[in-house]
Amino acid sequence: MHYPGTSPTQEVTDKVASDKSLSVIGKQVVSPKVIKLDGLKEISEIIFAMIYAAFLPLIQKKPSRVVIYYHSLKRQDVRQFEKQMAYLANKCRVVKPSEVRTARVAGRGGLVAITFDDAFVSILQNAIPVLKKHGFSAGIFVPTGSLGLSPGWRISNRCSDKNETVMSLEQIAELGKDGFEIFSHTISHPLLTQIDENKLRHELLESKAKLEKVVGREVVGISYPYGAHDARVCGAAKDAGYKLGFTIEPNTVDCSPDDIRIGRFAVSAADSMLEFKLKVNGAYQAVEYLRRLRSCFRRSR
Repeated sequence: MHYPGTSPTQEVTDKVASDKSLSVIGKQVVSPKVIKLDGLKEISEIIFAMIYAAFLPLIQKKPSRVVIYYHSLKRQDVRQFEKQMAYLANKCRVVKPSEVRTARVAGRGGLVAITFDDAFVSILQNAIPVLKKHGFSAGIFVPTGSLGLSPGWRISNRCSDKNETVMSLEQIAELGKDGFEIFSHTISHPLLTQIDENKLRHELLESKAKLEKVVGREVVGISYPYGAHDARVCGAAKDAGYKLGFTIEPNTVDCSPDDIRIGRFAVSAADSMLEFKLKVNGAYQAVEYLRRLRSCFRRSR
């Protein structure tokens, strides 16, 4: 079973915890076999994305429109984040998430919208100053039931985000005044596909209403916790008045099904600059194709 807040690698690590040949990475105990398999998978995905990037000019006739998302940003990772933002400033046009579908593309560089899920204080402390330096806006997805508190949803003990704090109501309001877009991440960060109709409507409507009161304007967007969405959830989001819905499917905006299912690429300060460039240029979309091929191969065996 895959638990929300844990990665497949972490779950494999749990299974091999009794293995005698273990290595310690940071505070995690990891089997060398897991490290090797995970490393090989990452390398294969990068190579596949690089091949896809070479054909992008032939596949897409216009510059890409991409949404990226972060969760937290630790102080020790600020330098790498600064490098990532400097690349965007030099090679892309950064737009607000609400404008990524409609903004005019000028020049050769693509459009990129920056988003942050969970509204952690570390983003306010470490990412926002860098964004302001470059004149970038971003979208902040806020779980309103945890304002000013530790995350009220399940996070693996191995995940450093477990020690994060969600921004306060006052901090969210200030970001709104500074030109950052405030969006909903529901109230309690549930798996929306697994809750009943009444609870679903409550999560969508109440979080939207609370944030609109805080920022004094319409909240047009939502990101689905854990990326969990289906036709019922998307329909409920539309009925609640959301105009934009963001998933965690690694798709460019132009390849996303519609405005209520806009794909995003997961990025972090741990990404190499090569990985980051492939993601913001849309080439990492090929990784999803590779994963589907792997899945088909496993089913056919």
